Amino acid sequence: MAWRAELVRTQISVTGCNNFKSGFTLIEILVVLVVIGVTSSLIFLNFSSAVSISKNQSTFSKSFNYLSEESIITGDVVGWHANNENQFSYFLDNKNQILTKIENPFLRNWQNLANYKKTFRSSDGSEIDFELYDSNIPLLIFYPSGESSGGFINIYFDEFIQKIEINSNGNITSQIINY
Repeated sequence: MAWRAELVRTQISVTGCNNFKSGFTLIEILVVLVVIGVTSSLIFLNFSSAVSISKNQSTFSKSFNYLSEESIITGDVVGWHANNENQFSYFLDNKNQILTKIENPFLRNWQNLANYKKTFRSSDGSEIDFELYDSNIPLLIFYPSGESSGGFINIYFDEFIQKIEINSNGNITSQIINY
């Protein structure tokens, strides 16, 4: 029996404790919960901005594909115009004068993008700021052959730039450029 008491004393001196119960303290659990909460909120914010970017590209793709199809079907040239508040499209005559406005079901209201700077760079390299642009000259032209004048739309968000490329053959791509 004496040797058992000596064994217990030896275990206590080696481990430094006489209580073999283990567990987490309340502070340790709270720290872990805070870390998990912060991590999940960052993941959620990044995911929701990625979904928003995807919706922007999808909206532009549908809108520009619709305008290209309108031009092909009617045999008329279609112009796309935008400023900081809104965008619209119309049929053009031979002198690029507006004939009829087109009701495009995919044209997105730019009101939720009004706080962000937007620019358009045409295929010839000239760049137009949407805040300063108030001209009747269309930014993009869609031809009955299925081609367009092409260009780049840049939307400057707080943390990144969304660059939407409209190729002359009608393909639309989008990429994110981080600051």
